[in-house]
Amino acid sequence: MAFRCAIGRAVPATVTAVLVMTLTAAAGASGTGTAAGASPAGPGEAAGAPAGRTGASGQALGFGAAQDPRRPPLASQAALAPPPVPRGLDARVVGPGTVLLSWLPPAPAEGATPVAGYRIHQQGTATPVAEVGARTLRTEITGLEPGIGYTFSVRAVNAAGHASPDSRPVDVTLPE
Repeated sequence: MAFRCAIGRAVPATVTAVLVMTLTAAAGASGTGTAAGASPAGPGEAAGAPAGRTGASGQALGFGAAQDPRRPPLASQAALAPPPVPRGLDARVVGPGTVLLSWLPPAPAEGATPVAGYRIHQQGTATPVAEVGARTLRTEITGLEPGIGYTFSVRAVNAAGHASPDSRPVDVTLPE
């Protein structure tokens, strides 16, 4: 079963497989359900079959079957895993209302996904206060209030958007 998102782009095979499994279960294993914004099976594909998993007759093949050569390979589990945690986060007051944060890249780990960038988080905020590329290991945070304590952490992010857990947090208080 091939799905397309609302803007017409193909949904990755790993997401499609989860959608198919969920829709198949929801449709009582009949494989006739479709998701909002998704299109059902294309020509020669059986409804309810995972992406790229149909035989020449159009019958759905099991998950262990060989992948259809017309489809890109399924994403590996390693690509879905976040990169390791950045190390050595440090904070230094560099001016009125400004803190310089610096850190080290994650320690090399076998099978780890490469870092595509970093997200800097301030405790108590849901969105990052800064985002930088993979080669940037420091950033200034401005607009901070004197006399207030702040806690920051950094997350490494891979190309798929998966983030590591927070680094060790660092506390800093700006002088009044």
